[in-house]
Amino acid sequence: MMAAAIRAGDSPAHGAAPAQKARQAAQPSRLVLRLLLTGGLAVRLILFHHTDISRTLQDRPELSTPVNSWRALRELDYLYHNPSTVAYPPSSPFLGGSSGSTLYSTDTVHHSPLLLPLLHVPLAQAQAGKSLWLASLIWSMADLVSAELLFHICAKREKTRIARQNSVWPWDRSRANIIAALFLFNPYTLATCLSRSSAPLEIATLLTSVYAAMSASALLGSLSWAAASLLSLYPVLMLPLLIQLTTLRAGELVYDKEIDRINNAARADKPGVTRRAGFLVDRIRSAKRWAVVRSLILYPSALVAGLYLSRAIVLSRGRSDLPALFEALKSSATLHGSAGWEWTEQVYGTQLLMTDLTPNLGLWWYFFMEIFDHFRDFFLLTFNVHVASYALPFMIKYRQDPLFGITLMTGVFAVFKSYPTLGDHAVFLSLLSLHSQIFEYLRYPLISALIYIYCTFLSPAFHHLWLTAGSANANFFYAITLVWALGGGMLVLDAMWAWGRERWEAERKPIRRPRDSAKDVATPFAVSVNGAVGGDTEAVSDVSSSSTKNTSITAKRIVVQI
Repeated sequence: MMAAAIRAGDSPAHGAAPAQKARQAAQPSRLVLRLLLTGGLAVRLILFHHTDISRTLQDRPELSTPVNSWRALRELDYLYHNPSTVAYPPSSPFLGGSSGSTLYSTDTVHHSPLLLPLLHVPLAQAQAGKSLWLASLIWSMADLVSAELLFHICAKREKTRIARQNSVWPWDRSRANIIAALFLFNPYTLATCLSRSSAPLEIATLLTSVYAAMSASALLGSLSWAAASLLSLYPVLMLPLLIQLTTLRAGELVYDKEIDRINNAARADKPGVTRRAGFLVDRIRSAKRWAVVRSLILYPSALVAGLYLSRAIVLSRGRSDLPALFEALKSSATLHGSAGWEWTEQVYGTQLLMTDLTPNLGLWWYFFMEIFDHFRDFFLLTFNVHVASYALPFMIKYRQDPLFGITLMTGVFAVFKSYPTLGDHAVFLSLLSLHSQIFEYLRYPLISALIYIYCTFLSPAFHHLWLTAGSANANFFYAITLVWALGGGMLVLDAMWAWGRERWEAERKPIRRPRDSAKDVATPFAVSVNGAVGGDTEAVSDVSSSSTKNTSITAKRIVVQI
């Protein structure tokens, strides 16, 4: 829970200037953001079309996996638009022996069908041997969209923190631009984009869902979360945290809006200011309640709609235009049972059952390559339950800061998912940079940074020694993947400890109060946020007002637990 304390001064006119300055300080420079986006786009297009690095990175196991590689996506597009070349099996064991024909009959394509109509034009150009300018532009724009989303997420978060006078840093005004720059020019982000894997598209949809939750938009959040889940499966586990963040932000936005109205009414000497403050709790409760209801309806509905749309795309047999999709949707309504769902085996079954043991940065491939078959089912259950088991504890522990819980979940995915890439580490590091207030409490930042640098250089070297030079074995490359997991896991644990330490110190008064903060600026409704643990009870207490000529508010303290 979040306890918001509203302190009122003797005169409503006082404090308007500090409040306005706080709002201005929370607005980062849009010009700097445009320059960063332009520079990021230029760097990517130059590397795409004036170097051969993209062709080299397409086959790197650190960047491309069987479930997101560019080559597999091209193969899927070819099979989709040339259905006569597909050899169809008589049945699908994953779906209980259902018969039918599907372009996912081969064991080499694992992309979501949603990508086929969206990327048909650049993939067709690649099939015809034409220029890949459009594909390069789409992949670069995906990174630019992700950077701008991080910019807006940080701006919204810092605006709330500055307005509540909580952990205000001198560089708050430029923090959003710094985070966008860290994402755009992160070597992991650049390499992921240049490999043309589907990871940049997955990152963009995931960050869109986080941005929608920060904006308390259940509609946009449900659509983007469903798209991210259908593309990479693991964002399904973020549903509780996204709903929690949407609910929290809905209450905060209503709170800020009502406080602005109360301040404006107080400055204009309008009557009924205290009465409006008394109804503040009810408005916050109502906003949070409706946010929960909308989220519980829209999020599952969007996911189900996306599944049926994917099914219609598969059944449309190479026709990606809207009339063909509508016709496929109508015809799929007459199908019963598992007919038309065979593609789920290759798209999601591969990630859950680890049927493709291609080496990658994860911990799964070598383990299931060496394990005895009669232990396979047990450890598949163990690995999948282990990843899913973090969602509920993070939702409970970080109910005061769901955005931090989402950040930790991305770190867990980067370490423990079945097919991780450097893109997963890039999005984790980018979201972690939003929480700069915990950096001074990190215990092992140098060790974590050195492990990342160590793995970045040794991972290609060990892979070369194993598969190219032939002077090493699989243990070399798997050893470096263990170090990758060590570095990511250490940073996740260190961030958890730092967050707890920062909260512990923020919730307790300092032993010696600084002289500069001894005097409080009198404001009509200056807001400060303090952590509080408790239920959903909300209270407004100790409100007093005096009706004089100026109808000034002398409310001593209004405490609202959101």
